[in-house]
Amino acid sequence: DLVIPALRPAAAIQWAKEHAAILGEAKCILVDICGVKCAVVGEMAALAAENGYKYIGGHPMAGKETGGFVNASESLFEGASMILTPDAATDLPTLEMLKNYFTDIGFAHLTFSTPDEHDRIIAYTSQLAHIVSSAYVKSPTAQRRRGFSAGSFRDLTRVARLDEKMWTELMLDNREYLADELRVLIDNLTPYLEALE
Repeated sequence: DLVIPALRPAAAIQWAKEHAAILGEAKCILVDICGVKCAVVGEMAALAAENGYKYIGGHPMAGKETGGFVNASESLFEGASMILTPDAATDLPTLEMLKNYFTDIGFAHLTFSTPDEHDRIIAYTSQLAHIVSSAYVKSPTAQRRRGFSAGSFRDLTRVARLDEKMWTELMLDNREYLADELRVLIDNLTPYLEALE
């Protein structure tokens, strides 16, 4: 009834191409959970329409800095938001089924978005945070921090332990919005440096 491939964008599209006929025979609903939507939704929706199954883009706003099954957590989705990107082909029974499913596994609510709005906002709320964290830990002082760091250091560096391959793909797929957000951050940091100097 419901298929959720937990794959990176390019792999999710490839998987859907390879399994489109089977998905069509099952008349199921396919929900990808990729961290970008514009790079995925167009091709996935076209495959669904051609093969007779339903598709809707999704992105769970829940994650950890560590990956793999060994790091799985049964409480990962508790209180989180599940983003869905319905389109003209999405019917109300499908949305109702997805609402029931995602709230049953712990999500607090569904957020509806367009793929473009999703990618624009995610560039700020998620991808930029990973860039900031990664840049921050590259200071030579990071090697001498033991005994000098507490909560603020831990909070700012947590997501620097990222899956490089996955985040590289996500950031490149969303490069324009992410570059815009990075320019804003750099512009906002410059007055602090000027004031200190």
